[in-house]
Amino acid sequence: ITGNISVSPAAGTYMTGFNFDKSSPQFWTSSQINGFALSPTHSSPVPTILTTAVSDMETAYADASQRTNTEGYNIGAGNIGGLTLTTGVYTFNTDINIGVDIKFSGDADDVFIL
Repeated sequence: ITGNISVSPAAGTYMTGFNFDKSSPQFWTSSQINGFALSPTHSSPVPTILTTAVSDMETAYADASQRTNTEGYNIGAGNIGGLTLTTGVYTFNTDINIGVDIKFSGDADDVFIL
């Protein structure tokens, strides 16, 4: 995994399948993660950061749920690996599988919602 992973509001013990180094009170590390594993049970400021992240996620979900589909339904039958996606809203009623990289084609201010 490249990047940080986290759970919230659950405890860090809910992240399983990793060989964590738990020596830091603020985060855990693992050879399986190029980043940190974070949970609300870690020391400050992590709980506040995760609370903000959850709030941001809820705001983004509420915004996305009100947008109209612009790019069709179930493109690639949910298998979107290898595709180049342009700005827009993509709607699926099936699982999305990204078996290989996807490319987002647009500018820095464009919005992509899957």
